Amino acid sequence: MSAMREELHYLVDQLPESELHPALELIRGRLDEPAPAERDLPFFASFEAEPDLAERHEEILRSEMGR
Repeated sequence: MSAMREELHYLVDQLPESELHPALELIRGRLDEPAPAERDLPFFASFEAEPDLAERHEEILRSEMGR
């Protein structure tokens, strides 16, 4: 790997997550490839719950869905 690529990797790793999208768009703009369809999921893992929520998911779904 060239020194420039290594520096680019290092600099990208230093960016906060919120700054990655603009940098990614800039680099994609230099390529002839279309941007892949993006899935922006800001709600993912954005809540807190009891530790056993995953273990009780079937019970919770049954009670919520009226099964």
